[in-house]
Amino acid sequence: MNLFPSRVYKVELPDGYTIAFNHLKQNTKHTDLLVLESTDRAFIGMVNENSFKVISSAKYGAFCVLSGDFQEKVGSIKIRIHITYKILSSILVLLPILSIVLTLSQREVENPIGLILPALLGIVFVRFVIIELNFRIISKKVLKKLIEIIRISHIINVA
Repeated sequence: MNLFPSRVYKVELPDGYTIAFNHLKQNTKHTDLLVLESTDRAFIGMVNENSFKVISSAKYGAFCVLSGDFQEKVGSIKIRIHITYKILSSILVLLPILSIVLTLSQREVENPIGLILPALLGIVFVRFVIIELNFRIISKKVLKKLIEIIRISHIINVA
C-alpha cells in the first residue's frame, strides 16, 4: 500500500484525440506551473499535441494532477496527488512520530508503550481520512469534469 494513492484509467474517445485536445485547450489556461489561480477556464496546465498535465481551476482542484497520453482514439489518464500536498501530508504523518521522539527524549514518561497507540491512530487518521478521502472525492469531481470536456466514451479503471 502506498502512502499516496493514484489512479490510472484507460479511456476511449469517440473521435480522434485532436478534437478532444482542441476542446481541452479551449478550457485550459496554459501555464508551465501547476499552481491554482483564478480563471474562467475549467483547467490550468499544459496541453501538448497528444499529452496533457492539468489541475482543476476549482478551489479544491490543485489537490489532484491529471496527466494523459493518447494515441488516436485510445489513451490513458493518470490521477495523482500534487507534490505540494504530498509534502504537507508527509509532515502531518511525521508529527505523531516526532511527538513520541520528543516526549521520550525528556525521559519523564513512565509508560512509553502507551504512546504508540495514539501515534498510530494519528498516522492512520492522516492516511485514510485526510489523504484517501480527499483523493477519492476530488479525483471523481475532476475526472467527471474532464470526461465532459473531452467527451470520453469509454473508461476503465486499471489501477
